[in-house]
Amino acid sequence: MGRVAAFFLEHRMMVTLMLIALIVLGLISVLSARKESFPEISLNRIVVRTVYPGATARDVEKEVTVLLESELLEVDGIKEILSYSEENVARLEIRGLEDLSALEFEHLLDDVKDAVDRVDDLPIGLQGRPTVKALSTADTPVLELAYTGKYELLKPYLEGLRQRLRRVPGVAGSDLIGVPDSELQILVDARKASQKSIDLRLVADALARRNSSGSGGILHTANEDLKIILGGEFREMSDILNTHIVSNAEGYGVRLHEIAHGESRPEDLKLLVRSNGQPGATLTIRKRGQADLITTVNAVHTLLADEKLPDGVGARILMDQSLLTRGRISLLISNAAMGFGLVLLILMYFLDYKTAIWTAFGIPVTLLGMLIFLKWQNISINLISLAGFIILIGMIVDDAVVIAEEFNTNREHGMLSSEAAIAAVKRMWKPIFASSATTMIAFAPLFIVGGFPGAFIWVIPLMVIVGLLVSLLESFVMLPVHLAHGKHRPSKEKKIIITLERWYVITLTFFLRHRYIVLVALLILLLFSAALFRFAVRKDPFPQDAADAFNIVVTLPPHFTVERSTRELKQIEQMLLRLPAQELLGFSTRQGTQSEDSTNDRGIQGNLAIIMVYLHPFENRTRQATEIMAALEEELATLARQNQMEYGLLLKRLGPPMGRAVEVRVIAADDEERKQRSTEILNFLKGVNGIVHLESDERLGLSESQVVLNERLIAAAELREQDILNSLRIALDGLVVTTIRSADLNTDVRLRLAEDLQSPEQLIQNIPVVNRQGRLLELNRFVSFIESQGAATINHIHGVRTTTIYGDIDPERTSPTAIMAELQAHFPDTPAVRLEYSGQAVETRLIFGGLTMAGLAAVVGIYLMIALIFNSFTRPIVVMASLPFMAIGAAFTLVGHNVPGSMMVGVAIVGLMGVIVNASIVLVDTIQSGTMKIDTDSIINGARSRLRPIFLSTATTVLGVLPTGYGIGGFDPFLSHMSLVLAYGLAAGTFIVLIIVPVLLQISLDLERALARRIQG
Repeated sequence: MGRVAAFFLEHRMMVTLMLIALIVLGLISVLSARKESFPEISLNRIVVRTVYPGATARDVEKEVTVLLESELLEVDGIKEILSYSEENVARLEIRGLEDLSALEFEHLLDDVKDAVDRVDDLPIGLQGRPTVKALSTADTPVLELAYTGKYELLKPYLEGLRQRLRRVPGVAGSDLIGVPDSELQILVDARKASQKSIDLRLVADALARRNSSGSGGILHTANEDLKIILGGEFREMSDILNTHIVSNAEGYGVRLHEIAHGESRPEDLKLLVRSNGQPGATLTIRKRGQADLITTVNAVHTLLADEKLPDGVGARILMDQSLLTRGRISLLISNAAMGFGLVLLILMYFLDYKTAIWTAFGIPVTLLGMLIFLKWQNISINLISLAGFIILIGMIVDDAVVIAEEFNTNREHGMLSSEAAIAAVKRMWKPIFASSATTMIAFAPLFIVGGFPGAFIWVIPLMVIVGLLVSLLESFVMLPVHLAHGKHRPSKEKKIIITLERWYVITLTFFLRHRYIVLVALLILLLFSAALFRFAVRKDPFPQDAADAFNIVVTLPPHFTVERSTRELKQIEQMLLRLPAQELLGFSTRQGTQSEDSTNDRGIQGNLAIIMVYLHPFENRTRQATEIMAALEEELATLARQNQMEYGLLLKRLGPPMGRAVEVRVIAADDEERKQRSTEILNFLKGVNGIVHLESDERLGLSESQVVLNERLIAAAELREQDILNSLRIALDGLVVTTIRSADLNTDVRLRLAEDLQSPEQLIQNIPVVNRQGRLLELNRFVSFIESQGAATINHIHGVRTTTIYGDIDPERTSPTAIMAELQAHFPDTPAVRLEYSGQAVETRLIFGGLTMAGLAAVVGIYLMIALIFNSFTRPIVVMASLPFMAIGAAFTLVGHNVPGSMMVGVAIVGLMGVIVNASIVLVDTIQSGTMKIDTDSIINGARSRLRPIFLSTATTVLGVLPTGYGIGGFDPFLSHMSLVLAYGLAAGTFIVLIIVPVLLQISLDLERALARRIQG
């Protein structure tokens, strides 16, 4: 490596050109880097959605869901199939195996589409074929806009706005919720239809036949060829109403306008939307996968600024995902600048100005190199990749500090600048390379962390490895040239270092004299730290201090009308409007659904609702989202007691999808067995300390009147059961019988009865039914009704009916994994009922299990690397013996700052392994190099000689990350917690290394002497 340094010292122009290229390419990468809030990951999930208008949850389950499941269960690569059969809609969620590659997932998607296409016996009343869509985080809206006003004003304006948004660069699309498309409704007068002996099926068939067009071929004439076109398409309402329903040979008959009239109405999707308590709509905007978040949002804001709202229409931004990204980039810039400034100051204090500046110059050089790599690999700048920058800010200067300190020592011994630089690289390259290599190996096993969290953080170890490689290049190639160039003024050793060295020697001598007591004391401290980890540090993989949204899920009694449910919900809306303006950004009420998907445009029943509450960014509020939720809890509890209401407050978590704190799936084909076990679990959980907001997804639906058909009489009357069922469906929910198509708009035509029927008796009295002979029949001869209680939703897992119990917890009193352990102990599986667990409990075990495996793999990898570099099996043991003691600093940091054990903290602890080993390597290498026999004096002198570089390396790393740890330039809990553990864990770990490594070396000498005496004796 000395030859490499000498080569570049002779070719300084090459180094200068390399540096210029690095700066230019780095700046280009900065300006063109793609920015987003969180990394885009595939969720390995596919959703199959089928709309079945007028069908109950049981009908949807039997006629749609079961048919789709039977085909999908044969597809390979599927982890689980979850299905939700609701009124009018069947939704199946196919979750692929977690280790599927992108190509394998594409194959799975194709297989799912093929399986859905093979289902050919779906009912005829479906609204089109089932749709199949793969889910990814790219589908998450980047902007959500709330509009208030009347439908007649909102619909045309917002449809026009959507058209204009399509032309904005980077916008993939938008979803409009709350203002459904208009449809033409043909309302049949039952009395007039009966007088003409016409039933609804006959009208439906006539309209479908009439609305057609096509080519009839080409007529060849003497002068020209004429293309014959059949032009029977509907163009407007009058065309529809003039349709002949029945006619005789003379052309006389019945036209539709004689028994019906038409109206244009919004399609009834059973969903009402209110924005900030006022009737309105919501517009969500999605960006293209590879588009820059900030650039796209800025372009949308520019468009919106030029928009002129119609009179009577109001607008408000509910959610802007770019705010998080802007804040984190600002945080990185400000904290990195402060960290760089602190590092430069401490280097200038302990080194001469020139050496200090060129040593600190390694930070921007390495960061620019990392940005070039990000651009080359098309990796975005996001919260997670920023974590890689934060980790490296202090770490990357360590190699340069060791080279610079050795260079200064050589200069003080009389060497020329070039000779001192070459000698410094030649002397220190091996421990520096070993230190960087062990840090890379410590981070590399993080690639094996599985699941969505693993896919979320894989970029951190990549960033660290690339940054350290660039740092090595800068330290071995560029730094020697910069140090050797120009005049050099030898630096005087600072008094503080002289004082530290003197006290260190005194302290170390005392500790070596009482080495066994010191070792026992440190072991006791280590055991105490392990107890702190076990009992005093709570686990939260992704802390939600910065969460800026939550949902209020409301369930009212099924017999409540839509109007009454609306009145109850408005009381909650008034409660939200009383929140301080600096906290509340806005809220969107969705009545008819409890789906947390902000793009969901269809409801189930009017007694269900979800209110999506959006807050100002964390840094602009004095209260966290959880504190605001706790304050609302008291008012909601009072309201719930007064109005027979059930509710839940659900935090909208930042980071990868983790599910709820408690998710227990009770799986059983037998409804009674499943309900009994669900009730037992709910009752048990109510008595567990720390659980709040328990609920089950098995909710009561609307009361049902089950139709019972008299098959004998139906057959005798020359009818079919399907004829009666189709007539019932058309009468009640209507049926889309045809569509009017134009160049830019498709309008559905829905046929239904004009009367609002109030009871089953009125239903059978008013629906006209005609048999095959054209005779009008009375429906009450063939139909009777049985009253029953309907289900709002019927859920399956792998084709078996399932009830899922959800709950939230107080993290100060319990944890998801503790709840799961209690349930597993109290409720074992039985032949009839099986339990499965999901949500945060499972994800937490996966995350920390993965981090544990990563840590063990790092230990093995570090040992092998050190053994290979130093060609020794025993030297790595002494070096690595200090690793367990790093837990002391980490434990006291977490407890002292009341920081939970999170995934980012785990990343920091794994990273600490590499950094702590670095100091041990330098220390052991110095003590053992150049001497055939180690004794107490060589241990003390070697440790003292490395105090300054170790102190400088530790100080630069700690000061580099502390501004982020305390949020001086902007606070983020993910980055702050990680930085605190890095800073104090390294500071405490380095102090212990300076003690434990000499102590262990001295004890190893004792063992060698004892063994020698035993051999001799």
